[in-house]
Amino acid sequence: MALAALQSVEEEIKEAPPGGHILCTAPILFGADEQWLYLPHSKQFDLSRGSQRKLVFECKEELHSHKSFMVDPAKTVIIICLASVKPTLKVIERCRKEGIQVVWLDWRITKHNLRHAMPPAVRRGFSKSLGWNIGLGAELPDGQGRCLLKGTWNADLYPPLKAVVGPNDLFLDKNRMSSMWSTKEPLHEYLRSSGMKTLFFAGVNTDQCVLGIVDCTGTMTGRNAREPFIDDFLPSLTLSVSWPKDHANLGNTIKPKHLQDQPEIALHDETKPDGCATTNMTYIVALTDPDAPSRDDPKWSEMCHWIAANVPLSAETYSILSIPFFGIEGKDRKGGDKDSGLDEVMEYKPPGPPPKTGKHRYVFLVFAPANGTTLPLKLTRPADRQHWGTGEERKGVRQWAEENDLVPVGANFIYAQNKKQ
Repeated sequence: MALAALQSVEEEIKEAPPGGHILCTAPILFGADEQWLYLPHSKQFDLSRGSQRKLVFECKEELHSHKSFMVDPAKTVIIICLASVKPTLKVIERCRKEGIQVVWLDWRITKHNLRHAMPPAVRRGFSKSLGWNIGLGAELPDGQGRCLLKGTWNADLYPPLKAVVGPNDLFLDKNRMSSMWSTKEPLHEYLRSSGMKTLFFAGVNTDQCVLGIVDCTGTMTGRNAREPFIDDFLPSLTLSVSWPKDHANLGNTIKPKHLQDQPEIALHDETKPDGCATTNMTYIVALTDPDAPSRDDPKWSEMCHWIAANVPLSAETYSILSIPFFGIEGKDRKGGDKDSGLDEVMEYKPPGPPPKTGKHRYVFLVFAPANGTTLPLKLTRPADRQHWGTGEERKGVRQWAEENDLVPVGANFIYAQNKKQ
């Protein structure tokens, strides 16, 4: 993570209006091991993942809602699809100057693809203007060779682009609109083996090829990756969750045996200079498992593990240990916090992922009353832990929050898995 960027953040002191509207001036992290960083004060995305060298790309804020983004050139690839020549040549020149790997990604199908790996609908769908009999692999007129067959003239690079190919450039073939449709595709294998993290695409037909690639990168990790259990929101509170031997840190992995005690929680308001409470509003913290009993078979999803109400903003002094965890100075952790004053709507059920079900996500969410009230809330208790009592697969915390007129204002999460895998 970019420590210098974090240290340069100056927080604004403003009152956050009620009703769930969120004001956030602190750096916002996305992801677990491979984190992105958004800096609200400068409206920048930092995709460099802690690299000392950063390449900055300026953006038009009125078009993109941010001013710039930063990447690590050593972990970045420029992929050339079908090119519009002059702009692409400029992009290639700048990428070479910055040390970015150039990859030429093109349709180059083989006879094996045609015989064994290409469905009729894919093979047929090439160009209506050439006639119904012309599909991928078909013989083109005037000696142009078989359509997009590897080694033919029509599958070769356009001469002005071929002229700027460098000795360290890579050539990767594809046989679908998306080059990420299979884990055996050359681009998929290259990204896994090289450790490259950021991709730039240059060319045209972004509504076809590049759109297909982006779709596959978002959906090949299983349906859980594209079915959110809570709507997107910007957090206005930082949630600290800690057990005697560990703490939640936005996606770290903790052994289930260290999660057996009810955790201590603390809420820190990023919009206040000292993080202390300036309102009598209390919050609700919920813990849910969207991967029960496993990601491949989420028939119990979601599983309710905890609902704690009457959670105030912390009035303690904080010592920042690591973003976003805030440790309370002088706090005795032994034996837990038995006098926290929390009201348990649903008692704490320690995470206990079954054997051979992989890693489970255990997500802590902070909710506030949508109307901003400071009066006691009459929250409903889920009828069951499975599906949060809804009786429907993949239903849970979102539906419960809507039923109780709550909005999300903070989050944290961990991974845990059974040692038998």
